Amino acid sequence: MNIPVREFDLELTQESGQTSQPPWKRVDGAFRELLIIGGVPCPVEVRVEDEVLRVNPYSDVPRKPLKKKIEYIFDLKFEIEDLYTFLEDKGLSDTIQSSRGLRLFLAKDPFECIISSIASANCSIKRWTRAVDDIKRGWGDCHVFRGERFYTFPSPATLAGVEEESLEDLQRREDKLPDDFRFTDLRSCGVGYRAPYIRETSRILSEELDISKIHRMDYQDAREVLLELPGVGPKVADCILLYGFRKTEAFPVDVWVRRIMNHMYPDRNFSAREIAEFAAREYGEMAGYVQLYLFNHARRSGLLEKLRG
Repeated sequence: MNIPVREFDLELTQESGQTSQPPWKRVDGAFRELLIIGGVPCPVEVRVEDEVLRVNPYSDVPRKPLKKKIEYIFDLKFEIEDLYTFLEDKGLSDTIQSSRGLRLFLAKDPFECIISSIASANCSIKRWTRAVDDIKRGWGDCHVFRGERFYTFPSPATLAGVEEESLEDLQRREDKLPDDFRFTDLRSCGVGYRAPYIRETSRILSEELDISKIHRMDYQDAREVLLELPGVGPKVADCILLYGFRKTEAFPVDVWVRRIMNHMYPDRNFSAREIAEFAAREYGEMAGYVQLYLFNHARRSGLLEKLRG
């Protein structure tokens, strides 16, 4: 399947640290992941060549829902030229040059995004992506296609029943483990103090809250619901809303975004709340993309290193 694309950097989108999911497995310039299409497990391989996204499914699934899923995950319906114009109008044209083709990397599974975002709090990109991959290997369903293992993300009910800690697994965490090794507790996956938050949030989403209802809520109502979940503060809630539900009014603010914004506006001395209010007022429904481009520009230009001091 070939999908025409313009202004899409697949590698940059995959590796930009968005908390919807870990990057897909990279093989020879392509990226592979397991999708569920109409209830059928379907590993896919995607690559960009000559302004075409080439999609190679490993199993026989209907083309239309597969195409729709891929277009959603990579936000291919978004008119990115409108974003470039918006950024130029806001005096942020430098971010275009360092981030051209960067799009939202949206959740193939909203529950995975919720857990990924909780795991990402006060954690490096490398660490939380490894933790989520370990959770998938530990409690997801394994599907083997063409000799390659792929894992689903576990259900809320499954993850709610997982132990927080096992001394044996904590020790084996330090060992060189085979690819098919599965941990039996959450802390050994590297989620640390977030383990009880992940278990309780999973229980709530299994027993009390229908995730699909969040899609139908407006941004503010959905944010209030998410803030009731254990381990979900303002930044994590906005990550979930942006990457899990494509509510682009969300502007996730962590310590780095706050430093970036105060660097850009040195006379403001923004608090995190003031940044969120400023973003809502100045950026509106482009806020999520603006944050994505600002952070990526700071990372690639060396500004983050300067701000560490």
